[in-house]
Amino acid sequence: MERAGAGPATCPATGPARRGPRRGRVALASAAAGLALLLSACSSSLPSGTPPIPTFPGPGAAPATSAPPPRNSILPTDCDQVLPSDQVPNYLGLPLGTVRVTDLRDVPAPSVGRLERVTCNYTSLGGPGAPPSDTLILKMLTSGYTTPEAATAQSQVNRDAQASSGVPAQPVPFGAAEAVFYPDPEGPVLVVVYGRVTASFTLTPDRPIPEDQAQPVLIDLALRALPVLVPQAGS
Repeated sequence: MERAGAGPATCPATGPARRGPRRGRVALASAAAGLALLLSACSSSLPSGTPPIPTFPGPGAAPATSAPPPRNSILPTDCDQVLPSDQVPNYLGLPLGTVRVTDLRDVPAPSVGRLERVTCNYTSLGGPGAPPSDTLILKMLTSGYTTPEAATAQSQVNRDAQASSGVPAQPVPFGAAEAVFYPDPEGPVLVVVYGRVTASFTLTPDRPIPEDQAQPVLIDLALRALPVLVPQAGS
């Protein structure tokens, strides 16, 4: 099922990080530092240690980071252009060189206005400090729609489906984009809707990071991916 909501100007609450392997703490600290550079400042009334609210330009404006290479499709067809597999270990606290990515381009779904869908599966290459070889550790599912309204409608359908299965939706402030975090027992999910593009980021149960760090790590991944996913001409 394709999993795909803007909230009030408050920051998502996060719990204290659990103690884990030194490598994981160092990698997560590095990811947090990168996240701080990408996010805008929160209201001064927010408690100390709360992550700031990410901001994005409105539809039609240039992304905040470098623009993606020119393309004729809504979505990049090369997953390494969106989240490079050689960098994913840094984001997830794994040894370098232990992740590969495969991509699958799906067929359109005219009935819901979906023109494109690309699934990126990031799997482990195995080795010391990494999950067993071929273990799926991160899935990124991106879709491009005919209109922003079609993207939002499909996101709501998926949100309703999650609610019916007992997984609560937790809206996350995400600037001009809409984002919802799902603490799914089968793997936490962050779904972002921006213009005609939706993107879901899922950490599998074999994720190498503590459960209470899932949301900030997924936010970091979305911040890195979204400027590449959004069409250069906006929505």
